[in-house]
Amino acid sequence: MQLFVACLLLVASIANVRCSLGRPDAVGDPGFQVVLTDKGLDEIRRVGVPILEKELQDISIPNIGGHASVIDAHYDLTEIHATSLTIPTSLVTVVPGTGIKVNGSGAQMHINGRWDYRMDWWPHVSDSGSCDISISEITLSLTVSLGSDSTGHLTLDTVQCACNVGHMSIDFHGGASWLYNLFSSTLASSIKGSLSGKICSAGTQAINTQGNAAVETLPVVVDVDDLAQIDYALIAQPRFDMTGFVETSHKGEFLLRAHATQPPFVPPSLPTASTAADRMMYIWLSSYLPNSAGYVFQQAGVLHYTITPNMVPSGIPFQLNTKTFKDIVPELYKMYPDMPMELEVNNTSPMSVASTPEILTGVIPGTIKVLVQNGSSTVEAFTLQALIHANATVGLYSNNSKQYINAKASYLYTNMTLLHSGIGPFSVPLLDSTVNALCELAVIPFLNTILEKGISIPTVDGVALVNPQIQLGQDYVLVETDFSYTPSFSVKSQAIRIN
Repeated sequence: MQLFVACLLLVASIANVRCSLGRPDAVGDPGFQVVLTDKGLDEIRRVGVPILEKELQDISIPNIGGHASVIDAHYDLTEIHATSLTIPTSLVTVVPGTGIKVNGSGAQMHINGRWDYRMDWWPHVSDSGSCDISISEITLSLTVSLGSDSTGHLTLDTVQCACNVGHMSIDFHGGASWLYNLFSSTLASSIKGSLSGKICSAGTQAINTQGNAAVETLPVVVDVDDLAQIDYALIAQPRFDMTGFVETSHKGEFLLRAHATQPPFVPPSLPTASTAADRMMYIWLSSYLPNSAGYVFQQAGVLHYTITPNMVPSGIPFQLNTKTFKDIVPELYKMYPDMPMELEVNNTSPMSVASTPEILTGVIPGTIKVLVQNGSSTVEAFTLQALIHANATVGLYSNNSKQYINAKASYLYTNMTLLHSGIGPFSVPLLDSTVNALCELAVIPFLNTILEKGISIPTVDGVALVNPQIQLGQDYVLVETDFSYTPSFSVKSQAIRIN
């Protein structure tokens, strides 16, 4: 029955999240959204059906016994167990407003067993042998809904199951098997009568116990580092579209681990998935996600960087020495001649990230404090208010079976105004070329050490993105991808016994 568990884990937990229905903050647009298409569901079917076949071929059926009046004897069928199962036709579809439905039809099963009988009258003749049971035209349908428990975790609940055993024939071998063959149709009817209900019970149990136990292990919050984490909680019930889409909307928000504070802005609206989609899965990351990261890291005070003289290569014409600024800011050189300098860059308010179909841009507000090493002390010469502008490219990479999306910034320019001066007034535009060069040399590489690590795209264990492509949109990044799925659980974890 792991097929159903596999289907539901990927459909409902492709982003490794919990359901948080009823949360007071569970409103608004998502920062992270996933759409699984009919092609994605078909990949689950392709992988899942062989798993179902292997699981059900371990099925065991209770012993059957009774009295045969035609021969006045007691009979028993024992050691009844399946030896093979094939499901030639299968389909996974969505049920709007509920969940998904798994259908299998035309299934064939072969079962072996032992028979024995004992006459009721003296001299109590007895005999035994083997039997082969062939079952064909089996159909199975399971409908599963998705919800949440009181703690906000995602739950799976089988709301409907139907199983029909179409045709069954029993052949008895050895001994007086001809006697059993006389009433084999009666025995077949008895087996069919209980088999369909027991198969549904086994399927329901696999989903409601194994499935829920697996879902409970999925992380809701993904740790980024010692300071931050990402909240991927669902903000609405999964949406099941008539066209075959399964859509999940997630918070997609960076939070401080020590003190979770909501950013003072809301996510932009994301587009609706196209019915002409030709990939298995679509993942939207709105600009809210990186902007909430900027808010978190600015609140934590970690976007602070100091450029010292030893960080500037010797071949660069502008060194961090007041001598470099002799003609640009003569007031600086007059007050502090030929002295080493430091630039202290601070992020003073959250960076903002925006995207269009053509480009991804970022603006980092901050200050650039110019310090002079005057002997054993360091003094502030002046401080600039700065807006650092950059473009960025977005990429994907894999590491230890995890998928990551990252970015790499490239420097554009900095807008500057004089905030404070200890050397008197001077012309700030004369600093443009020097500050731009230093930002490109040191600030952007520092920023890229953060951006290039990226964030993991939460997926079910065993899912790998195949030929993913990135597309920019208005305030979002879209990952269009196929995927392969290799279940991480044991295919034959346990035999299913029908009691």
